[in-house]
Amino acid sequence: MSYDEKQLSQLLRNLKNRDGLVRSRAASRLGEIKAKEAVEELARLLKEDRDSLVRSSAAAALGDLGEEAQKAVATLLETIETDRIVGVRLEAAVALGNIGSDNAVPGLTKIALEDDDIRVRSWAADALRKIKD
Repeated sequence: MSYDEKQLSQLLRNLKNRDGLVRSRAASRLGEIKAKEAVEELARLLKEDRDSLVRSSAAAALGDLGEEAQKAVATLLETIETDRIVGVRLEAAVALGNIGSDNAVPGLTKIALEDDDIRVRSWAADALRKIKD
């Protein structure tokens, strides 16, 4: 899917909007259009935004970017280990599987074996299988 500079610029501005729904939709759209220029901003949202829907959307968008989001692997691993919201952690696990980085294997293995939530353990294991295929 293609996009122009004007659209990209508007979506990046929307990531800073006061309204969490606007930020969430912008993050999702950036993933849909595969805007690799947004990796750093999406990782920042994932790390800093107070709204769990926004963090979840940012993680999913990074996953949509696949290999283009390699720079966000450390942030996604930190999220899956520390975020209090299970849905955000699940999206981070899926994203790591979609990105496919071998660097994520140790962290995902730890999560798959030790996380308190069975869903997070399961999705981390799925991400590991996807990386190893």
